[in-house]
Amino acid sequence: MINFLLGLPSLDLLPVDRVQRASQLALSESNAAQTLLQYNGFIGDKVFLSNLSKFLTREYCDQVDIKNLCATPGASLMIQHILTLLTRPQSVTRFAFFQNPTYLFVYEIFKDCGYSVDQFVSIPEDSDGLDVDHLETFLKENFGDGGDGNHENSDIYSAVVYCVPTHANPSSTIMSGERREKLVKLAKHYNVLVICDDVYDLLTYEGTAPKRLVAYDFESESDKPAVISNCSFSKILAPGLRTGWIEARESIIKRLGLSGSFHSGSNPSNYASGIVSQMLCSHDPEVSLRSNIERVKTILHERLLEGLWKPFQELLVPLGCTATLPKGGYFLWVRLPAGVNCTRVDEAVSKHKLEIVLGNGNLFATPRAAPSDEFSDYVRLCFAHHPVKDLQSGMKLLQKAIRIAQEKH
Repeated sequence: MINFLLGLPSLDLLPVDRVQRASQLALSESNAAQTLLQYNGFIGDKVFLSNLSKFLTREYCDQVDIKNLCATPGASLMIQHILTLLTRPQSVTRFAFFQNPTYLFVYEIFKDCGYSVDQFVSIPEDSDGLDVDHLETFLKENFGDGGDGNHENSDIYSAVVYCVPTHANPSSTIMSGERREKLVKLAKHYNVLVICDDVYDLLTYEGTAPKRLVAYDFESESDKPAVISNCSFSKILAPGLRTGWIEARESIIKRLGLSGSFHSGSNPSNYASGIVSQMLCSHDPEVSLRSNIERVKTILHERLLEGLWKPFQELLVPLGCTATLPKGGYFLWVRLPAGVNCTRVDEAVSKHKLEIVLGNGNLFATPRAAPSDEFSDYVRLCFAHHPVKDLQSGMKLLQKAIRIAQEKH
């Protein structure tokens, strides 16, 4: 079965030997009992944060200060932590804005934190990412000039934006620098928190990743924090480690990292981050995280080009499909031919017992009170979970399913 829906790495991308070596190094440290097995730090282990700061400074080609970092138990749990502490959906926080389409499981996290579907607002995107002008229009209509002007001292945000600025899931779009700058200005003016899922930035295959959104926040003259860069080692190392980091202004770092739960149990990723810390500072190619990222990027880029893009051009373009070649990330966002939708394709797959699973475009639409059909002519294809030959086989099956759907049209 070729499962194009699964957005997770294949097992051969998960570096068991590398993690084993790093674990041995970490456990061999003279203070391992204190740093790995004891309650240790709230914002994160100091050595880990220092190593992370140096690593990210090199990777981003931009200074990353340790005071702006906090270790986390991964991006998903951190979204819930952020929403719980910085928003109040039943009172102060009126809206949750989503780049549309976006990561399908994030909606449930928002619901678990008390948000209702009628608070969800979809913000369309184009080739330059989130349509910030559209967001601005909505903010002006619902918040007027920005409120009473006392946002600088407010601990709770009036609204929250969730977006994937770089190599978006599912569309792989990249938000332009102009829009990033404007989004930060709007967020500060209207007391809006922007949560960036920045998990794909370091998986850029062509060129360099753009300046991250939080960097525009740091450059702003306003001290009001507006952006949290929510990052994870899941895509560049291993999701099972359940560790990541956030980058934000120091006031936000302290608010989240010195919270009650972190005070009670210390930082929740303490053990895993201690292992990753060895990889961050190592120059040994069999331990180094940098070496692992290069390995993963090489494999994923080949899967994208040879497993999906070439077959797409040869097999699906002649049928009328369209797509844009991603510059990074995990996904190819394909528009089906005119007159064909996901339902017809899925019916063909089921009836003819074709061994593929597709990412129906509607799965990624912002939920509404009434069912949405706005992305019914799109499918998301993940190229991280299967080797090139399997991806090529899956594309042939997809071609067959589309042809059957076209014949029925």
